[in-house]
Amino acid sequence: MRSAIAIVFAALFAASAVRAQEDPWGDNARAAETARPSETQTPEAAASDAARATDPARESEQKPDESADDDPEAQAEVEKSAAELEAVRKAEEKAGLLHQVPGAGPRDGISVGLDPADPVARDLSTALGTGLDGAPLADPAPAGSVSAKLPELLGIPEEELRAKYDIPVELNDAVVAYIRFFQTDAREHFAKWLSRSTRYIPMMRKVLEREGLPLDLVYLAMIESGFSAYAYSFAKAAGPWQFVVGTSRRYGLLTDFWVDERRDPAKATVAAAKYLKDLKARFHGDWYLAWAGYNAGEGKISRAIRKEKTTDFWRMMGKGRTLRAETKHYVPKLIAAALIAKHPERFGFHVDYEQPREAQEVRVPDATDLHVVAKAADITFEDLRELNPELRRFCTPPGGYTLRLPPGTRERFLGEYEKLDAKDRLSFTEHRVEKGEPLYKIARAYGVSEAAILRTNGIRNYRQIKPGRMLVIPMAGASRGLLAGSQLEDRRGRAQARTMTAVVAPVPKRLTGTLYTVKPGDTLWTIAARFSTTVDKLRKLNGLTGRRARSLQVGQTIAVRET
Repeated sequence: MRSAIAIVFAALFAASAVRAQEDPWGDNARAAETARPSETQTPEAAASDAARATDPARESEQKPDESADDDPEAQAEVEKSAAELEAVRKAEEKAGLLHQVPGAGPRDGISVGLDPADPVARDLSTALGTGLDGAPLADPAPAGSVSAKLPELLGIPEEELRAKYDIPVELNDAVVAYIRFFQTDAREHFAKWLSRSTRYIPMMRKVLEREGLPLDLVYLAMIESGFSAYAYSFAKAAGPWQFVVGTSRRYGLLTDFWVDERRDPAKATVAAAKYLKDLKARFHGDWYLAWAGYNAGEGKISRAIRKEKTTDFWRMMGKGRTLRAETKHYVPKLIAAALIAKHPERFGFHVDYEQPREAQEVRVPDATDLHVVAKAADITFEDLRELNPELRRFCTPPGGYTLRLPPGTRERFLGEYEKLDAKDRLSFTEHRVEKGEPLYKIARAYGVSEAAILRTNGIRNYRQIKPGRMLVIPMAGASRGLLAGSQLEDRRGRAQARTMTAVVAPVPKRLTGTLYTVKPGDTLWTIAARFSTTVDKLRKLNGLTGRRARSLQVGQTIAVRET
């Protein structure tokens, strides 16, 4: 009887322990409460909380960015930065730092095919040794001595070293391995990262300080992008903080046809600070888990905690089953980068630091060619691009946009901009592709080349032009860009009202030549195509400007050919 009672109590105790291990921070209970709106919670708040509890991953689970490629100038920078990130990733693989996939660790194949209850599996587990949380006792743990691991830091007491950082800094074999990697295989790239770091670190630290976060979190941007605003990864993450589209939208960044705010250093830093603050709260102040969550997605880290039955990142790193090698190495990689960045000369780096990117903001009231802006501000086109890397096209977005200019150029720009005629700023119109419309026919109707349409819309392949797609059409009257329709529907799905700039033509006293009566469904484009002319010629021939150019009336008579 006593034996039976003892067995029952042991079973109850074991079940309680298992529940505690499977949900060490009560994530399951919190998720259930979040999914069930309380009596005082509004439906909108409940929906927002439920969305946070779902935690879409940063990479593979997100919908890809389906926007068209950037204009050639911007796309060239994107491809250059993407090649740099890919080179570093391949160097990691070559150095053996990313050689293991989940489940490929040295212990992972030992008990394959054995049921956990199998006596052989239990004997193997006992032989290997496990801690109270179920993790192998031989898993890597932070080293206790600084100088024993890094000769470069000899002479600096451990307490003094740690005082230089406001993020947790541990030293173990994984951290040392990445320090050696940055010193050797990735030396050329890491030297560039150090040189570029001063472009943005002053601005980034101000944002982090305002958000109440450790200032040394700037080095997360270093291992993410090498402080490159145009950085783009194979996982379709972009910008200095490497946001994928789904996560960036959660934190207020816009990605559409005109701009990619993931590449805006200031806006992306604000978004990253908010995301990191949320991650820290989710993982109860554990920065190692928060950083891992930034890389893999918070949902994946929560699942790893439950599956591996530990909240110790270093033990989780050694278990080899749930997290990818990239995520396991993310934390030691960040610590290694921070150590070198604060003591570059001790680690053999002699850095020629770049100047911080300072700028003045100016509001451009309408879509304007960036070459026109650069000329008005008396700066180079490259300098303008560098200060505004989020712009994807050769012009500012319609409806007005705030640009960054070098200090001391704002007043000159405003003065020169006021002198420009509307047609000298930018000229464009829009066209929605209908079924059966080939590109050559659209180009002929508007009097422009097919290549100009492709370039303006960032299209590389004719097959990308499908019915329903909105094309931005560069008009013949502009040197580079677009003539203006009164409304330009952007990828955000809403029309932005704007003032129309058109070629000014005198209104004829009476219509002459071949005349045509407008029928239901007619537009200037369909009429131009029917009579083998262009929209621009129809406008000039009929004196159609402003509102009249887009408001044809059924029964209206217009001239389609001159006599």
